[in-house]
Amino acid sequence: MKINWGALGITIGLILVAASILATGLMVGRRILRLERQIPITRARMKRAIIAQQYVFSKADSEKRAVTLEDLREGYALADKFAGK
Repeated sequence: MKINWGALGITIGLILVAASILATGLMVGRRILRLERQIPITRARMKRAIIAQQYVFSKADSEKRAVTLEDLREGYALADKFAGK
């Protein structure tokens, strides 16, 4: 019986590619599940930062001056009031 080594090599190569695609899909699936658990925390932090920065920049712009650390503290305090903390 004669073995066609070229066809065997291609077959083994395709099996290895399929296995690597499957492994990558499983790893990505696990990582997405981990990220989905963190999304509510990240959204809350982003919302807090957006509220604080909007307050800080609008206050500094209305008074025609630079942003200060005290403005940031006030902005985050305001954001915490909106969040109910």
